Amino acid sequence: MCQTVSVQAQGLGVASLGATGGLTIPSAYVLDSGDMALSLGNYLDPKLGTFGRKQNYTLGFGLLPRVELFGRFAEYTNQRPTPPGGFNAFGPRDISASVKLQLPLDMPGLPKLAVGATDLSGGAVYFSSKYAVASDEYGPLRWSLGYARGKPALGSVNGAKVLDGAFGGAEFKLGTTRATVLAETDGTQRHAGLRYYSEALPWLGDGQLVGTLQRSFGATDRAGRAADATSFNVSLVLPLGTNDGARKARADAAQKPLQPIAQAEGGGMTATAEDRMDTLARALRASGLDRVRVGTLGNEWVIEYENYRYLHNEADALGVVLGLAAEYAPPGIARVNALTLKAGLMVFETSVEVAAFRNFLRDGDASRVKDTMGFGRLAGYDVAAVQWASGEAGAAQHRSLLRVELKPLLNYTLGTEYGAFDYSLAANVRGTVSLWRGAEVYTDVVQRLSNSDNMEPGRLFAGSRHRNGLKTLALQQSFWFSPRLFTSVGVGKYNYSGLGAEGESILFLPWNEDTIHLKGRSYQRQQDDVQPRRDEAYAASYRWKFDPQTWVEGGYHQYTDRSTGPSLALTRWFGDVAVQVFARRGGPNTFVGMELSLPLTPRQGMGAGPVQLTGTPRYAQSIRTLMTNGGNTLNFVRPDAVRPVELNYKPEVELLNSGRITPAYIKNQVQRMRESFFLHARGQID
Repeated sequence: MCQTVSVQAQGLGVASLGATGGLTIPSAYVLDSGDMALSLGNYLDPKLGTFGRKQNYTLGFGLLPRVELFGRFAEYTNQRPTPPGGFNAFGPRDISASVKLQLPLDMPGLPKLAVGATDLSGGAVYFSSKYAVASDEYGPLRWSLGYARGKPALGSVNGAKVLDGAFGGAEFKLGTTRATVLAETDGTQRHAGLRYYSEALPWLGDGQLVGTLQRSFGATDRAGRAADATSFNVSLVLPLGTNDGARKARADAAQKPLQPIAQAEGGGMTATAEDRMDTLARALRASGLDRVRVGTLGNEWVIEYENYRYLHNEADALGVVLGLAAEYAPPGIARVNALTLKAGLMVFETSVEVAAFRNFLRDGDASRVKDTMGFGRLAGYDVAAVQWASGEAGAAQHRSLLRVELKPLLNYTLGTEYGAFDYSLAANVRGTVSLWRGAEVYTDVVQRLSNSDNMEPGRLFAGSRHRNGLKTLALQQSFWFSPRLFTSVGVGKYNYSGLGAEGESILFLPWNEDTIHLKGRSYQRQQDDVQPRRDEAYAASYRWKFDPQTWVEGGYHQYTDRSTGPSLALTRWFGDVAVQVFARRGGPNTFVGMELSLPLTPRQGMGAGPVQLTGTPRYAQSIRTLMTNGGNTLNFVRPDAVRPVELNYKPEVELLNSGRITPAYIKNQVQRMRESFFLHARGQID
């Protein structure tokens, strides 16, 4: 037999049911950890009926090694003209979730094995099935064979079963092309198709497009009539993070040879240590950083800076600071200490040996740098002992007088009887002014941009329509009670008409990198407001960090609807994208869902200046569903039920790099720091 290769070296396709696999059946392969797959297609199992509109949308993530999670929205409807607020389609609109686990049995000669489930519990179940499948490859041939037990649609005894019984299929690569042919059976009908895998596309973030065209054979509807049809599916498989190898290669490609600063300065008088500090301060400011101050402590340099330009990740700003400092450090300076400020408040410290970082910039070998790095959330020395440079280098000039942040706001419903997608879209403009250390005053102004008919006043979902006007005007004060207890509190006007306070405290545990979080809000609404006079919500949680990329957080809440109960969430970070799956219980209701958060701003934004315009460093959007049970059998749209406390000012996002400030995390970002230096600061050397 031909030697087995890994996944045919071309990628994975997404089956119509919402799992990696063939045309309609799953395989034993799973998305790589950190990969996202977005698909759209029009396949319809004829056993579910005949409909004019046939649409499938799936979104999947390689959530953990060997585990993939998919969400699916299927709309099989016959459209009928109806006024807004009435049923505009007849037929199933269904939101479902599927999960697949690849078994950890990597043995020579043994195929990949996986178990999975489709359409996990919901209000209306159309595609529920549990299965086991084996897959393997021999040269250009990939095959899958499995068995499934399906449940009838809507629980009816005579309901259609979509994946039930023995199934199997094969995929054959066509020579040296990136195309394959597929043939398979799901136990009741046969399919054949053609699939094409593109190369990784740099303009799509190294994503891969996968297109599939298929035809069914021997398909019948519920009445036994022939129902063969042709359908398509298009998928985008996108890696959410960037590995260290890719970052090193990108930095190597971007770098120009680095000469020692003494050579780069050319002839003439040799620069003094003070000259070097002045030059470094100018270079850091030219790189867009604010509140720059340079000083010495013995044989070490100390650099304070504030970063609102590199908002994807504080590691980018650290790469600029440590790289420029290591290059400009004169003989006799052994270490560089970078003190990261936010709102003028020191939030953490990173230090490194100068020689190690210089060598790292040139050869990309991170081992020595990691060995010499030091960390702290507060400076481990008396700042008064630092000899700050005179003149420009020690001025700590604050150049950003007003920061303006733009971010979208989206309320929506998906897959209801009244509409496939109803929405209200608005823009939130936040203006922030720093006052004294740790203090900021900010305003949020909301401008509605668009909404669907069902969210017009007086219509079905009018309560979710965004409201124009001044939403927030508040003063926020952040401070450290101790080196491990961070607190941020705010007072002001919230949610258009509420007067009150909100805040969060974070305790960094001394024996590991776990954290305890306490947060809450209490607003007193004005008398003419038709809503309850007081709006209160609180939460206490423990965040267990398995590693810098994997968090599990358990907590107890008083939700915004005043119900109480526990919550559990798993968060995985892939670069600057976070994927979270959660379950929250409040009273008799349990909601489960998924949240995707990512930065909506350039990696290198606008530099410090009198007015600094930015996007949002963290935009989060979630989808959730009510878990049905014997006492709660219908999945109603309940936008206000079991909502956790949502702070207007999120201290972790605004000040603590979205919670990613632990030593282990920063140490894992050294290749990103090098890449950032060559992309954003190398030009300041020559």
